Amino acid sequence: MWFGVLCLVIVLTLKILFDHSRSPKFPPGPPGLPIIGNILDIVNLVKQVKYYSNVWCRLAEKYGPVVGLRLGFDEPLIIVSGKSAITEMLNRSEFDGRPNGFLFKFRSGGVRQGILFTDTDVWHSQRRFTLKTLKQFGFGKDVMEDVLQHDAIALTNFIVELTKDGTVTNIQSITSAAVLSNLWLLIDGTKFDIGMESPKLREAINVLKDLTRNSNVSGGIINQFPFLRHFFPNLTGFSMFAERQKRINNFFKDIISKHKRKETMECSNFIDAYLQEIETQKANPSSFFNENQLVYVIKDLFSAGVDTTDNTIGFVVAFLVSYQDVQAKIHEELDNNIGMDVNPSLRDRDRLPYLKAVLAEVSRLANIGPTSIPHRAIMDSNLLGFEIKKNYTLLANLKSVHMDKEHWGDPEVFRPERFINEEGQFINDSWLIPFGLGRRKCLGETLAKNTIFLFMACLLQKLHFMLPVNHPKPCLQGIDGFVIAPPRMDIIAVHRY
Repeated sequence: MWFGVLCLVIVLTLKILFDHSRSPKFPPGPPGLPIIGNILDIVNLVKQVKYYSNVWCRLAEKYGPVVGLRLGFDEPLIIVSGKSAITEMLNRSEFDGRPNGFLFKFRSGGVRQGILFTDTDVWHSQRRFTLKTLKQFGFGKDVMEDVLQHDAIALTNFIVELTKDGTVTNIQSITSAAVLSNLWLLIDGTKFDIGMESPKLREAINVLKDLTRNSNVSGGIINQFPFLRHFFPNLTGFSMFAERQKRINNFFKDIISKHKRKETMECSNFIDAYLQEIETQKANPSSFFNENQLVYVIKDLFSAGVDTTDNTIGFVVAFLVSYQDVQAKIHEELDNNIGMDVNPSLRDRDRLPYLKAVLAEVSRLANIGPTSIPHRAIMDSNLLGFEIKKNYTLLANLKSVHMDKEHWGDPEVFRPERFINEEGQFINDSWLIPFGLGRRKCLGETLAKNTIFLFMACLLQKLHFMLPVNHPKPCLQGIDGFVIAPPRMDIIAVHRY
């Protein structure tokens, strides 16, 4: 016992000395306290500004584009803000790593596995195989548009049928599975009818959403003081986190087991192809392909496919019920350019510039992913003259770009017209970067954009969304978490004709 206490005292003493001897080239930031570093600074700022993303922006205003924080026993956290600094950081390969923090490893069985939270050779091999295989089964091809359009029409028809029995509320519980449907076909090879997904799939979606709502990109107290989970598993939230991770991991393990029991390996979906690759590489001792990797690869695809896309659709609806004049303009554009009898398709994008502008403006203001997924320096380096040592964690504060007053002029105002030129055409703006930049840019960007466009075009062609009488106006800043979720609200969907 005394030996353990002595070791703890030595570790804490070294921690105090290390924090006190901050390098003059370490990025500027609040001084913090011994051992806990800047944890209290962050807690106090969250109380003031409500959202972690607002904390990063507040720190950037005070200390500049590169801010250095120390959070407990975790590696220093570097917040990078502003278009120029973020562009440089996200395009430099030495910052392409992923954190080694406890929670980032725990979510994948104690070691970093999958795609989202791996780097170097593991990430390269998994990402390369995943992209190649998904494209083989239609990812990014015309056949995928047919599937997306089918799902968008099916979702719209399902909600239209519900409107016959009265008003429809809680739209997002219906859209979540619909958003996943096309990706699940690529991953598992099975197609489910909208509104008829299996209870286990519905549970997996709900567990995933709980996990993202109850976490943040800094990792939280367990990442900063991992040993606390042994003493306060409930108070720190570790018990709930571990239980939910186990449930969703078991869901994917069961799906893989089902594929292994098939009599013939037709290789018509991603899981079958990955299992075949495992067999092919069995003789390779340095192979990164195994069943554990497969679990976390499909977990990453699943989470990326559900959260960002589904949350964006939820936010679009939230903004439209709050700005009925904008919704009316979309209805008018759809009526004039598509009509009621022809189903919208991706070929209609240039004919619906105002809808595209609304989707871009919601993406900018909602900031569903207000920062990049945490990066890690894989070698000693520097950024804008500041020392960035190996294993430092870096966050690109994307919200700082989307809310930059000098570029946007009135960034807090919901104004879709900022994406429309004098000829009434949609214009892209390089300052809109919701999917990030560089090599670690979201690989599902095209699918996400296509899904959001088609789903909203089909829904708004047939439906009008509004709030119930006396319903409070939704908070359009959303609900904080690892990603920002749309506000909780009751939505009434009314058939337009």
